[in-house]
Amino acid sequence: MINSVHALFHRLDAGWDPIAPAYAEQYAAREWRAVDVALIDQLERWIGGFQDKRVLDLGGGPGQYSAAFAQRGARVTWHDVSRNYLRIAQRHAVAVGVDLEFSLGYLEEASKFIPHPFDLVFNRVSWYYCKNDRSFAKLFYALMKPGGAGYVDTHPAEAEQGRGTRRIVQFLNKWLTWKIGHPFPPRGRIARLFQKYPIDYMIIDYTSVRNDRVFLTKSRGAPR
Repeated sequence: MINSVHALFHRLDAGWDPIAPAYAEQYAAREWRAVDVALIDQLERWIGGFQDKRVLDLGGGPGQYSAAFAQRGARVTWHDVSRNYLRIAQRHAVAVGVDLEFSLGYLEEASKFIPHPFDLVFNRVSWYYCKNDRSFAKLFYALMKPGGAGYVDTHPAEAEQGRGTRRIVQFLNKWLTWKIGHPFPPRGRIARLFQKYPIDYMIIDYTSVRNDRVFLTKSRGAPR
């Protein structure tokens, strides 16, 4: 509720951007140098290749993974809330010679894509920017076509030692699922949310204390 009210007063069409230009450039420079090729290889195996697959990079940031997927033959849609990241992603896409579809909006505004779901929905270190974990999991699932896949990598709450107000925010999110700002989800929550829906396959990776990684495939018999 609080994050929804926040969004009403921070409108993208009025020029609001949560990412400052200088930080966007600094972060992008680092992230473009640190693309996880092993992860891309793994996803390519899991989904049976990227060629002609439709991929949604949900919370695509500076676009490094959007471009990497496109270089392997995918048809990629980049979606993010930051216009500064949009400019950077567009610039890099031209530099590496790939065509991307760009969509600017809050994570929840990706709901416009539901009529045409994707072979892979990819969400890396941006899940916690959603307004509500439960409703966002429902949206994420709806964006996957039957038989399609989803990948989420987020920082868990346990990776952050909150103090003062931050600790209260973490407590409210963990025990009451109230989100004030952008607290990390408790470890295991994302997998549990997806397990409420028809899925054929799920891989859960908790080997890193700083990452909560989930890969899943939507049941082929699930209604569109």
